[in-house]
Amino acid sequence: GAGRGLGPPRGAGPTTQPLDTCWRPRWWVPTPRSRNSVLRSWVPPTPTVPSPSSPFCRVPNPFAPQCHPSPPCREQLGRCCNASANLVLSRDNTPLGSRIVCDGQPAKKLLVREELSPPSQGSPFQGVPYDSCAVVGNGGILRNSSCGPEIDRAQFVISGSGGRAVPGRRLTGASLPARRFRGLGRWRRPFAEAVGAYGAALLLVPAFSFAAYTAVSFQALYTLEDFGSPARTLFMNPEYLARLDGHWRSHGLRPNRLSSGFMLVSSALEMCRHLTLYGFWPFPSDPEGRPLPHHYYDNQPPRSGVHAMPEEFTRYLGMHLQGALRLHLGCCRAAHPPQ
Repeated sequence: GAGRGLGPPRGAGPTTQPLDTCWRPRWWVPTPRSRNSVLRSWVPPTPTVPSPSSPFCRVPNPFAPQCHPSPPCREQLGRCCNASANLVLSRDNTPLGSRIVCDGQPAKKLLVREELSPPSQGSPFQGVPYDSCAVVGNGGILRNSSCGPEIDRAQFVISGSGGRAVPGRRLTGASLPARRFRGLGRWRRPFAEAVGAYGAALLLVPAFSFAAYTAVSFQALYTLEDFGSPARTLFMNPEYLARLDGHWRSHGLRPNRLSSGFMLVSSALEMCRHLTLYGFWPFPSDPEGRPLPHHYYDNQPPRSGVHAMPEEFTRYLGMHLQGALRLHLGCCRAAHPPQ
């Protein structure tokens, strides 16, 4: 697990950052050239307090209380974005007659008529915070990690989707409909069966981020309804995503677009008391130098120039050091009972 032995390279100075640098760890800002060098230079410090002997070993309970009861970053996100009320597009926050502005295509504005009415009356997250959450990325570091049982111990599991379904796991995902839902016009049953393997999951899609996503997102909604799937389709609120983008830009993170994983982690920070990340490692080799595929299910590289995965990773490290979450790298061992 992440443990508390995780830290900056030796000699990098104190790990506790001032409040205004919660999001901007000073000891490592990666560049394309530093992606491999970090694997050589990032050496865990000699612990001065009791901690796991390695930053890559599993802790007995990844959902134990973390070191800061209410990290500043969590409070900032709550003031800016309010994921529990606004992450999902609903008839409460987007009534008939209002206008939807696509967050990835701001020139595109849609009037909310009956046929575009959101599928949800209100937010499904009004009962938050959840006590324990796991956010599962798609990184190749997750392959053969044996982390499934540990992930399933979380009260709520959030996945970036795109990977293979594991029956019984409580999952929600955000993916690109144009790519993931291709073929829904003809092959509806395979899609319904694939999503149904997750059980009563929430399928979260960015239907109004770009105009091209809207029709196929409604196809996904109607397909699951027509086949009686236990899963529910929900649409991400583009106003929430625009606010989230503005928040991170004000803190120095300015990619062309935040990755879906980073969006989900940001949401989970607000909605979860104890949060652990799995499968977030944007480098071609693991911490011990062994080559990795880009995803745990394939080796398809990301589109160049769209996301800033290494820079997002530095934010995860900063949040880990601040106690806002735990960053798990490496394999999991046999499950232990919660402590």
